[in-house]
Amino acid sequence: MRRGLDIAGYAFSRLGKRGSLTEGAGKRKAQSDVAGAEVLNEGGGRKGPGTKAMYAGAKGALRMGAAALLIGGILFAAGPARQALADDAVTSGSRQINAGGKSFSVKWVRVDVTDPYLEVVPVTASRGIGYDESFSSMIARTGAVAAVNGTFFNAYEKDASIRYPNGLMLKDGELLHSGENQSLIVDADKTVDIRKLKMSYTITATHGGKDYTFSPWGTNKDYGDSQPDQVVWFTPEYKAAVSKSGTTKVVVRDGVITAITGDAVYVPYDGYVCLIGNSSNNKNNLLPHLHVGDTVKTKLEVTENGQRVQGAELWQSATGVGPKLVTGGKVDIDPARDGFTDPKITKQAAMRSFVGADAQGRLVMGTVNGATMNDLAQIALSMGLTDAMNMDGGASSGLYANGSMLTAPGRALSNALVVKRHATPQVQVAVNGQLSAGFKGFIGGETTMVPMRPLLNAMNTEYKWDNAAHSLTLKKGDVEMVMTVGSYYIRVNGTDYWVPAAPQLLDNYLYVPLRFTAEKIGAEVKWNQSLYRADIVLP
Repeated sequence: MRRGLDIAGYAFSRLGKRGSLTEGAGKRKAQSDVAGAEVLNEGGGRKGPGTKAMYAGAKGALRMGAAALLIGGILFAAGPARQALADDAVTSGSRQINAGGKSFSVKWVRVDVTDPYLEVVPVTASRGIGYDESFSSMIARTGAVAAVNGTFFNAYEKDASIRYPNGLMLKDGELLHSGENQSLIVDADKTVDIRKLKMSYTITATHGGKDYTFSPWGTNKDYGDSQPDQVVWFTPEYKAAVSKSGTTKVVVRDGVITAITGDAVYVPYDGYVCLIGNSSNNKNNLLPHLHVGDTVKTKLEVTENGQRVQGAELWQSATGVGPKLVTGGKVDIDPARDGFTDPKITKQAAMRSFVGADAQGRLVMGTVNGATMNDLAQIALSMGLTDAMNMDGGASSGLYANGSMLTAPGRALSNALVVKRHATPQVQVAVNGQLSAGFKGFIGGETTMVPMRPLLNAMNTEYKWDNAAHSLTLKKGDVEMVMTVGSYYIRVNGTDYWVPAAPQLLDNYLYVPLRFTAEKIGAEVKWNQSLYRADIVLP
């Protein structure tokens, strides 16, 4: 569901993470329970001036070395010591491998995707889907610590604005490009997998209390000018004007249709544009159900062999390419199954790129010259991969790690798969066992900060945002809490409590100290150390 609450101009919806509040101002930006605590001990709050109260929760962190912290008898590492582990999470090298009677020089990168500092995501060209960009520019622009070229694209189009990707791409639960392909997945549990998936959106428009649901042909795709029946969904990842003549454009902002026009439009940062061909079918059966002011919801649809896949909106990423090479430690090549007939792919030897997972669950990316698909599968097995698939190859092959361009592509790319390193550990946020799609917290210093929105969504509570004061007031039962951006004091039932990290607005979300906020509303925090996941259990 895309529609969210905009409190006095600050987007407290999923859409808010995309960037500034001004349209066009930029792109979008448990297992082990530690009772009532988290990775970092944020004290629980001290009362403000004029009181003699001790900490309302734990009495402070035990500092050992590089910000090591002891909570509930369990030692967690943070700060520089943890960063050192992050530095070891991306390794690279080269080796000679014999396959099919030939010797190949293979360059490889291994990534520990469970590292909380790291995130694996597809990246499209800076000018938007349909354009291309140099591999080195993508790496520099995203701050990647590792990268490999992505899915196939229309590389030979003379028009630089229609070099569209061919495979599906999903980033943080948001569909960047629809499709049906063998796909590399990094799921919510930070597991690397390869499965043949189909991804699309279904759209529900509500008018006068009645719902109408339809399925666009695709997302961020170009079906040319000869398809009057086409219906295409465009997201902010598509940055050019949606300008195809002879079509109707439906503009959606913050979950509401704001315009229906035949003119060229840009996709708003907080919404979508639906392009509808002016066929008699669309005029009679689709357009009459869409009106300015209607609410609109999107739903990610993911299927495997015709069966619905649950939870994909929580995945970190998916990139569709193929053919598949290895499944369960055995060669698994079936180009026809995976949609390939071109002999350049099915039979010939060429520069190749591949991705996969090893027995330790690490992501492995690599490049090799002069290999067929059969050669590539044998190479993947020799490297200990349990599952693997081919990526775009030839002049598109590119590989990078830790400041070194291991394989330089011979052309600009429409997309790439990159590994980003965050400055702070990223925290997954769950409420009552349900992960919050699109929301992540972070650890800053000795405090875990989480977005307030998932709690507001889950709590049956009153709240009000004061835009002038930059403060949020919420009421939960007999608790009234007032938190102000930048203030180290949070007021609870009239008493000010000091917290070690002030609430802050990031990407238009209000982030608050997890433990203090949860405990004051009577919630429990469970911590999953392996996934860096905080599960807030509401009373």
